[in-house]
Amino acid sequence: MRRGPFLALVCSVQFILLVGGTVVTVSLPAIRAELALSAAQLQWVLTAFALTFGCLLLLGGRAADVLGRRRLFLVGLAVFAVGSLLCALATAPGPLIAARALAGVGAAMASPAAMSLLTGVFTEPRERSRALGVWAAVGAGGATLGNVLGGLLTAAGGWRWIFLVNVPVCVLAFAGAFALVPAVRGAARQRLGLLDGLLATAAVAALILGLTELQTGGAGPLALGALLGALVLGVAFVVLQARSADPLLPLALFRTRTSVAFLLVLVGSGAGIGAYFVSSLFLQEVLGWSALQAGVAFVPWALLIALVSQVVSRNLHRVGPRLLVPPALLCVAAGAALLALALDPAADYATGLLPAFLLLGLGTGTAGVSCTVTAVSGIPRHRHGVGAGALNSTQAVGSALAIALVALLSGAVAGHLLSTGTAAVTATLAGYRAALLAAAGVAVAGALLAALVLPRRVPVPEDAEEDVALSSPASAPLT
Repeated sequence: MRRGPFLALVCSVQFILLVGGTVVTVSLPAIRAELALSAAQLQWVLTAFALTFGCLLLLGGRAADVLGRRRLFLVGLAVFAVGSLLCALATAPGPLIAARALAGVGAAMASPAAMSLLTGVFTEPRERSRALGVWAAVGAGGATLGNVLGGLLTAAGGWRWIFLVNVPVCVLAFAGAFALVPAVRGAARQRLGLLDGLLATAAVAALILGLTELQTGGAGPLALGALLGALVLGVAFVVLQARSADPLLPLALFRTRTSVAFLLVLVGSGAGIGAYFVSSLFLQEVLGWSALQAGVAFVPWALLIALVSQVVSRNLHRVGPRLLVPPALLCVAAGAALLALALDPAADYATGLLPAFLLLGLGTGTAGVSCTVTAVSGIPRHRHGVGAGALNSTQAVGSALAIALVALLSGAVAGHLLSTGTAAVTATLAGYRAALLAAAGVAVAGALLAALVLPRRVPVPEDAEEDVALSSPASAPLT
């Protein structure tokens, strides 16, 4: 099969899916003005996609393993396209929020299916590392450049174009998938595990809802109730997995040294997203930049991640995760600490913020690829779908957790200082600095854990039930 075009296709789809989550941010003022959204409705335009995407990833990954990865990839792509089209046609807040949720459902099916297809096609360890390097670089670009693309499209044609542009891209990708995407099937037949999936979905949904409510409404009854519900549902899910003969997420996957890479994905993505969130607020609320200007300011960060991802993916199997991840997380910590020092109303972008952004890009790019490859390498091939879902869920939860905790900590510090008579700008910056230093501390702890636990080399699991990639995608059944 043509592996280059196949890799380009699945990574392009991942780019569009991740852009779909962030592209709306810059367009919110225009959407609010036309549809007369309330503050709560405006928040749900952002949250609806993240909620369905984040909480359905694990079930979507299992469905890909059981029902067929190409089938789920195509169905997810179609659902995402329909959701995007309905967003563009929405004339009221309710339909827009519902369409955003539907697009998230499609993304939750297509994203883990695409990643498991990639790992099923690129089976040689070094080849897989390079492919995952491209995947990580594209993912970072999609998450970071969403604001830039959203600003450009809104300025050029109006906010509806941020959703309309997804439709022809999805149609082209759907057509290309029949020629380029192979049917990858596992030898073992598995059950879908609907009860397991519903428990996992409800637990992650309650967690994301609770974290979002913490960010917007503080530690009220809804936030605390949702977080308590997430804990209870999470415990029930773990107990069910331990007792099941064919669990959705085998707990044995997390008894190996490679499984700590999942936690380090959460640490690295959380610290990076926390710094990104604070930086975005600082640029817009303190320096007075537009959302588009702020988005452009992050382009060097995204480009460095893309470059570093390629270098790391080519050398990971030779150097090993234990030598790469600890210094990478220390770079994240140094970038967050340097950014805390640079926060000032008179800050200069080139000499103050850019060096911190470059350190953060270097660290998050290196840690992201290293931990992703290490985590995937510890998963049997016939479970790559659910493994991809678990990995993406970890990133989604890490992002939501980071933003909520950053908002809480910075708000608490700023509120305390305001109550003592401190000027508003001074109090706000002190809150941002506290949040960044906390992110730096988390990254340092992650570096220590990585140095102690990660293996010296990326493992190659022995798996008798290897995937089978059919050689003729166009003529193969949709599995």
